[in-house]
Amino acid sequence: MKIYRSQTLIEKGSTIHIFTHTSSEPMPAHTHDFIEIVYVRAGTATESVNDATYEIGRGDFTFINYGATHQFTPHGDFSYTNICFAPETLEDAITPENAFALLQLTAFDEIRREGDSGVVSFAAAEREEIEPLLFAMQQEYEKKQVSWQTVLKSYMNILLVRLLRKITAGQSDTAQEGIWQELSDYIDGNLGGELSLSALAGKCFYNPSYFSRAFKEKFGMTLTDYVARRKVEQAVLLLKETDFSADQIAEQVGFSGKSALYRAFQKVKGISFAQYRQK
Repeated sequence: MKIYRSQTLIEKGSTIHIFTHTSSEPMPAHTHDFIEIVYVRAGTATESVNDATYEIGRGDFTFINYGATHQFTPHGDFSYTNICFAPETLEDAITPENAFALLQLTAFDEIRREGDSGVVSFAAAEREEIEPLLFAMQQEYEKKQVSWQTVLKSYMNILLVRLLRKITAGQSDTAQEGIWQELSDYIDGNLGGELSLSALAGKCFYNPSYFSRAFKEKFGMTLTDYVARRKVEQAVLLLKETDFSADQIAEQVGFSGKSALYRAFQKVKGISFAQYRQK
């Protein structure tokens, strides 16, 4: 499977690469170390991103995270604009108010359950605003006039905001909470896995510094503290329901050893592991 690299595709001094292509030939399965947005200008195709398959047509945007496996098969002539960019490009456009929207869009492929997550569709009237914006972006990229990188990034921010507005329009508070609940459920189900700031941030396009701020605003604590608290809560359940040793409990809930369990337990519960066990 072919791997596309940002260092060969995205020009030095820029974080964005954009082009338009028309073909009836299938795009074989591939992956890349950058984020990709595909906008369909004409025609239809069957697109696969990891284990999800979409039928896409004019006005559809799809987001493909870095590291994802991506392919599509056109149904005849198929024209699309492709925007490839580094994850940090997103930070200027995303705020805590719309943070959940990006999670809903493509993030956490392991978390999302709905079959249509990852596709945003624009009707004809909406395309009258989106397509000129894409044209202007490509013109800036191709002509490379003075300060073209700055202008291109500004256009990119406008595009991202338009996409996020489209996602959030009509969404209820319940729907927003649902996205964060799925993130919480994912953490609970993977306490023994890789739950570092960089790992989780990477799954949802954010750079770690932004993800850290958004997470703390939502959950009222840092990711590290949240994960430690959830592990301790699971340890408490095991203390009540089993006669496991400290080593066994530490392994079950994802601590590196009983010393790490003891430290976290004392911090979260305010008493030692041994004292709690004796209660």
